[in-house]
Amino acid sequence: MRQVIVFLFLVCSSICYTQTDSMFVEKMDGSIRGYPISIINGITFSKEEPVSVREEQMMQNVLSSFAVYQNYPNPFNPSTTIQYSIPATGDVTIDIYDVQGRAVRTLENAAQQAGDHSIVWDSRNNYGTRVSSGTYFCQILFNNTSLVKKLLLIK
Repeated sequence: MRQVIVFLFLVCSSICYTQTDSMFVEKMDGSIRGYPISIINGITFSKEEPVSVREEQMMQNVLSSFAVYQNYPNPFNPSTTIQYSIPATGDVTIDIYDVQGRAVRTLENAAQQAGDHSIVWDSRNNYGTRVSSGTYFCQILFNNTSLVKKLLLIK
């Protein structure tokens, strides 16, 4: 029982101290999507001037074209599948980070065709060693747009 309480405390405290460059929005259909803050900061929201049509179209194109879905299973042990969709051919980088922001593993760093893709993380770091239980983050970078998902490894 004590181990469970300590584990829950560590998970909760790690979530509270993590930082992200994404904003997560729950859509009307119940799905949750992450949007990079750098794109959202570029849109002007003020009472004096409305959002321009160009800015709104740009935002809709970026937000609707690139998606990262929640990994499954989550929590997982020892492996999990990460699915994502890209709108055009381009360079894709998929990295796993721990709660302190340290790079754990690079799963992909290559050009890919448009469409739906998936990749499996076997809970190993770049040296082939299994990582410890805890919270990890999967960052997928496509054409200067970054989306992040939280992964929970339980042993």
